[in-house]
Amino acid sequence: MASRGINVHPLGYHPASLETTTFDVIIIGAGPVANFGEVRLSKAGLSVCSVQYELYGGDCHYFACVPSKALLRPCEALDAAKTVGGAREAIGDKDLDAQAIFKRRDDIVASWDDEPWINTVAKPLGVTLVRGFGRITGKKSVSVQPYQESTLYHLTANIAVIVATGSTHNDLGIPGFDQLEPGKEMWINRDATAANYVPEHLVIFGAGAVGTEMATFYSRIGGKVTLIASSSTVLPKIEPEASKIVRKSLETHGVDIKLSTRATSIVKESTNRLVVTLNNGETITGSVILNATGRKPRTFDLGLDTIGLPGEGAPLEVDASMAVALPEVDNMQTKTGNWLYAIGDVNAIGPTTHMGVYQCRIACNSILSNLKESSPSKGITLPRGSFITKSAITVGGIPQVIFTEPGVSTVGHTMASAQATGLKVRAVDCDMAASVPGAWLYGDNQPGWARWIIEEGTEKLVGATYCCVEASEFVNSASVAIKMGLNLEQLVHVVPPFPTRGEVIRYLLDAAGY
Repeated sequence: MASRGINVHPLGYHPASLETTTFDVIIIGAGPVANFGEVRLSKAGLSVCSVQYELYGGDCHYFACVPSKALLRPCEALDAAKTVGGAREAIGDKDLDAQAIFKRRDDIVASWDDEPWINTVAKPLGVTLVRGFGRITGKKSVSVQPYQESTLYHLTANIAVIVATGSTHNDLGIPGFDQLEPGKEMWINRDATAANYVPEHLVIFGAGAVGTEMATFYSRIGGKVTLIASSSTVLPKIEPEASKIVRKSLETHGVDIKLSTRATSIVKESTNRLVVTLNNGETITGSVILNATGRKPRTFDLGLDTIGLPGEGAPLEVDASMAVALPEVDNMQTKTGNWLYAIGDVNAIGPTTHMGVYQCRIACNSILSNLKESSPSKGITLPRGSFITKSAITVGGIPQVIFTEPGVSTVGHTMASAQATGLKVRAVDCDMAASVPGAWLYGDNQPGWARWIIEEGTEKLVGATYCCVEASEFVNSASVAIKMGLNLEQLVHVVPPFPTRGEVIRYLLDAAGY
């Protein structure tokens, strides 16, 4: 169960009902990363079985990316509309309707019923879904243990096993936290994104993406929010100027931010009355605590010891094809290459859904290419551009969007990360609210700031940050430029239309001297 009594273990698709226990590929996990693999491998002509312990579609679909953005979008839309004369007067003093937002979120996730998503993805492709906890039991072997049952059902893969089990939250580790009731007094991200009420006083530990996004939402719908973090800034991995803009916005909406601070104890005085003591002696009385202190790979109890690999939260190491580096014991390797692959959060390389999907494409292409070469008689249909590459799997190649208000989108290096790697770089900035006509037309006095990081000598773009309303729509063009190794001389010939906010490119080029 999750918060609100949501059933994450629905009935059906029991392994006892299987007509066969042998498949070409077995995928452990069925979130959006695995879903991409189901589509690609099935369309190529392979039989695929997905083993999923909880809801088909995974955390991203039901408890993370999708519901959190469903909650945050109305905040962004209303705030943007209030900056436009004419719209602002029509809205007047009206504010967000929390219950309407919760209902829209429920509709988007189909009220946590995964059957519509199964009917959209798995069934049309002929993918076999099995509900239960999957474990590796040996080479190309997987056991499935249905929820609240002790019987193990055994499956065999002809070609490969893909681990796509994602990640789970870190333990809070503060004395007293284990006395709090999960889902009511102690929240994790699942509880925050599935809730249908506003806590009296939400105390958030962690100032990363989850912490700042949930602080944005709950403060905007009228909740009292305190944000506590050991870091000296909110969103410490982004550019400091963008961090300052986000912090100012949070504080404007009433969020009490305590940085360079840690909690030393939590005392439960009564139901939903909790006293948090900080290392400076200060005490905070809250009603609900949200643990947003980070996540770790879900490699617990996966049977990895049966093939000589560690688990218990350690990421699975992979090569350029997303194949897991197996020990040279018991002839784990096949004649045509590896049989075990790990994609998404479980390998800890850029733990985002979009990065996991990219990795899944690589893993599937590797599997299909190897099979086409070793067994041409199977008539495998290869996707176009069936390649194996790991070139984007670096910090510099991973775009990210943080849906605070204003939002932040980044790709490549920050100034600090570039200098830490030894790159000789310079930064150019643009105040969008002051410089870009498209921004003036989009909204009145909206904050907007952008930075490019440029490598000296080559003049290549190696990093970009945008902090503004709907910042998510800015990062893709910079991501292409960085990925393709474009320099500013080439970017001069990219002509953004007037009057759009996209003209920030022109102003950044001007700032760089072009």
